[in-house]
Amino acid sequence: MELLRKTGRFYKEIIINNIGIFIFIGILSVIFHDYGWFPNENMYAISQLVYHVALPVLISFEGGRKTGGNSGGLTAALAVCGIAAGGTESGLWGALLIGPAAGFLWKYSFQWISCKCKASLQMLVKNLWVAVLAGLMAGMAYAVLTPVMNQFITLLSRFTDMLVEFGMLGTLAFIIEPAKVFFLNNLMNHSILVPLGMSQAAAHGSSVFFLLEANPGPGFGMLGALFLCHKEKRQEYGAAMFTQAVGGLHEVYFPYVLSNLWLLLPLMAGGFAGNLTFQYLHAGLQGPVSPGSVVTILLMAGKNTWLFALAGLAVSTAVSFAGSLLVLKMTTKSNNTVSKEISTHDKSPVNNINEEKNMKIQRIAVVCDGGVGTSAMGASILRRRLAQEKLTGIQVDAYAADLIPDGIDLIVCQKDLYDHLPEKLKSDIGPSREIYTAGSLLTAASYDGLVCLLRERGR
Repeated sequence: MELLRKTGRFYKEIIINNIGIFIFIGILSVIFHDYGWFPNENMYAISQLVYHVALPVLISFEGGRKTGGNSGGLTAALAVCGIAAGGTESGLWGALLIGPAAGFLWKYSFQWISCKCKASLQMLVKNLWVAVLAGLMAGMAYAVLTPVMNQFITLLSRFTDMLVEFGMLGTLAFIIEPAKVFFLNNLMNHSILVPLGMSQAAAHGSSVFFLLEANPGPGFGMLGALFLCHKEKRQEYGAAMFTQAVGGLHEVYFPYVLSNLWLLLPLMAGGFAGNLTFQYLHAGLQGPVSPGSVVTILLMAGKNTWLFALAGLAVSTAVSFAGSLLVLKMTTKSNNTVSKEISTHDKSPVNNINEEKNMKIQRIAVVCDGGVGTSAMGASILRRRLAQEKLTGIQVDAYAADLIPDGIDLIVCQKDLYDHLPEKLKSDIGPSREIYTAGSLLTAASYDGLVCLLRERGR
């Protein structure tokens, strides 16, 4: 399970760092496609050139850079040209495979080579080895990987056609919705659905796969039911609904589901109903959306399908809302349990506190699974809280759980994420580093305990 999470985080960072390219392709398609707002053959051709050439090269570079530094990225960018030369539609899939592999091979092969040559020759050898290794990998990609990827894309197309033909697209919700709640959404979306959607969009102009994980309807409907059932928490639930639907941060509703796992059922039902609606109305997006908000979904849907996309969102919201109401009514204790548990989590104590109360905290890392979205918004909320309390001299930044740098004094994470943090990170918690767990990173009340701690230390 941890390997799956690491894989998902790895590919999410690659995709997120280049998300502007995906949006560029999608926007040009929305506006200048034959069925776009202002059809223009030449402008649409630019988006296809970026898709077939620039996107694989930049994605491959990012993958190679993450595993082998800048030289590894350069090797990967050159190696993926072997796939582009094969005229294949699988450039993105190939880039996701060959990029990290090229960076890895560069890193460890050059370590061995550098030990065998004089220091005065290392710069020359380094540049020559980039060219040689990239050439070898490009040739291998052209001769071996391209035919394999072409066959893979053919089988994948048949599989997706089968899902549509037999009306099975909706069943993916029974995998996607639980995966989102248990922090596997990165693996599902960025490692599988986005590449699959890009291939389908290149062939058909749009893809329903961009809608499946990004759909905010199930979470919005569940939050609406909680809003209706818990009058004393309506301000909190209302803020969560706005953040989830308009801001596109789905993580905001995860703590409520994890406090009452019966709520997974209406989430899956809402996702199932929404997916079927998307399928039967032939709704699709012309590029991936990040974050998955109503605004970005309607923007990327285009003029001919935005109403169908909106219908799918509405159906999934309605089904999730009705199902969540039923669950909350049937599970009598949950009417109080959800709110109480979330409140308890919000005021959860700081874990692994250093007993030296005068220890200064100067750098705080707000952490989530991918390092963007929830943690970034949480860091912003915490900065405002510190400013309001006149607690100065504290730097607050957002990070992915496996990319926390040295020099961090305090880690802040969602309580439900704590068990999924890398073991090395938790083993490092001690005299020089502490951790604070919150029920939700997106509510100001979650940081009450932390503010009290900082105030006690005389900050």
